Amino acid sequence: MKVSCFYLLVLAVGFGIISCDKLETPYATIKNVNVDTQRKILLEDYTGHRCVNCPEATQVAEGLNITYKGHVIVMAVHAGFYSEPLPPDFPADYRVTEGIAWFNYFTLQYNPMGMINRKAFNGKQAIQYGQWPDSVAKIIQQKADALLTITNTLNQNNLSTTVTAKFKKLLAGSYNLSVCILEDSLIGPQSNNNPNIGPTPVIENYVFMNMLRGVVNGLFGDEVTNAVDTTMTYTKDFNYTLPAAWVPRHCSVVAFVFNADTKEIVQAEKKAILSK
Repeated sequence: MKVSCFYLLVLAVGFGIISCDKLETPYATIKNVNVDTQRKILLEDYTGHRCVNCPEATQVAEGLNITYKGHVIVMAVHAGFYSEPLPPDFPADYRVTEGIAWFNYFTLQYNPMGMINRKAFNGKQAIQYGQWPDSVAKIIQQKADALLTITNTLNQNNLSTTVTAKFKKLLAGSYNLSVCILEDSLIGPQSNNNPNIGPTPVIENYVFMNMLRGVVNGLFGDEVTNAVDTTMTYTKDFNYTLPAAWVPRHCSVVAFVFNADTKEIVQAEKKAILSK
């Protein structure tokens, strides 16, 4: 079987979109990008295999990751109506309990939509994919408020993960840590209405990347601290058993620290489970 590829090194800017939306303006390339900053941003792409505009949104997200040289971490969350299985054409269920809960908690309403660090832009945390490039550009060059380090050890399917957090700024409030598992290279049917990305109306052998597969420590993670101390290094250890169907060489750990009240993420990090 031939695997359809959808990685185009272009980004969408511009933008009036509607539900299950489609970009109407041309693509443009972001120039003069400063990638020296240590800040890393989590882009949550709320998607579904029955959503015809989701491949285009995913292309925008992946393009941001490429443009900013890994400083934009993409997490594809299958949640919402268009993520539901519909046999026989769409038999797979890629949803995760926490992903569905986040979709409802942050009132995303439809696919494709997403969040940039769960930060509010113009008063909204959930934004359409045409707004992702500008929203990322507004915060990507800010200095990091915290730094994260992930260490993974895999023994058969038993994963041990250590996450350390070091705050660079004396932030007010309480901060939590969430740890998730992503998997790449899952192949299955995906609805599509953009012939520049792949066959329409369905890409039969679509390659799903950065897919949320599991949440290690619950809906809103564990408390790191309720009084930030910039002289401290905070360490959390986690153990997780990978299901037999997952392919460890395609899996990564994503960790992010966020304000426990506002849910805004201050730093994210990603590390492959197995060294490349």
